[in-house]
Amino acid sequence: MTSPANRALEKLRDPDRASLAALARMIVEQTTATPLRDIATPRWIAGQIAAALEASTRGDRVRDWVDQRITSERDRWGDRDETLRGYLPDEVDAPLRELLGRPYAPSEEMVFRMIDQPAIRALIRQILSNTVSRFRQSLTKVDEGVLGGLGGRAARKGRGLFGQRMGRVSEVASNLGGVASNLAGAVRDELESSMDGRVKDFVQQASKEQIRAIARYISDPEHAEGFAELRLAILDVVIDTPIRELAAETDKLQPEQVVDIVVGAIRSLVSADDFVARTEQRIGQILEETGDGTLGAWLEEVQLLEVWTETTTELVTTRLGAVVETDAFADWWHDLFTE
Repeated sequence: MTSPANRALEKLRDPDRASLAALARMIVEQTTATPLRDIATPRWIAGQIAAALEASTRGDRVRDWVDQRITSERDRWGDRDETLRGYLPDEVDAPLRELLGRPYAPSEEMVFRMIDQPAIRALIRQILSNTVSRFRQSLTKVDEGVLGGLGGRAARKGRGLFGQRMGRVSEVASNLGGVASNLAGAVRDELESSMDGRVKDFVQQASKEQIRAIARYISDPEHAEGFAELRLAILDVVIDTPIRELAAETDKLQPEQVVDIVVGAIRSLVSADDFVARTEQRIGQILEETGDGTLGAWLEEVQLLEVWTETTTELVTTRLGAVVETDAFADWWHDLFTE
């Protein structure tokens, strides 16, 4: 190896890394000044996305890593009594409340389609059935308290007023009371028999009408403020609930199975024959919209260019420093100076 080559390699390997940092900075500045569409072709980016997604869904490595993370988070949060409010920054709380508290009146038809589902219909039928049952019970109490009581009182009054001296009259009064009781019972039985046949049809029809009424209520602009307050109330319940309770509720969702579903969906998406082509088309559209725009211009606009350049240069310098220390780099460097 020639003497210039040795001196150059020593500078690259110098602990202060001044030469290496200068090289890294040139790389960063040149990259940030290059139009985004010229840095890499849409086809290459799409291919890299496909490769990364396919690698993440093949085998058990990613699945095992996710399982470990879920287990560690369970151990971390499973016994904490503090609430999420202490972890929610003030910078997030105010905008979040502003967003959730904004009045919004959705389309009635959209709400109806969303809530007109078997679970909601079953819930409303249950509520209506319970209401009808309580109404029938109240009728029974009215029957027993008014009609049935009338016959009993008539019999008791007959005995009390006429006593033994007018036993026949008392007997008649008692019989009249029995007739009244029997009549009341017959009326009750007839009502119950008639209602039994109609309650099911009534509840079935009423549940559909109630779903429509709910959709109409939710979509009414006059109720938008109330539902905005409801959203804020739900937020407060969530952030004021102990974290251990939220963790227990999350466990009920069986997050491991959720991960399997997501992985399966990604695997199916990536395996599609046109995945790379469709991704390339979308990326191409995005890059075309940027025109000659560069990462550096955007960073300068948001006043982050200098910070980005310094931190990225430091990262690249560290990686280059690891490379130049290898024997493979020294051999490659030697070949550059060999005639």
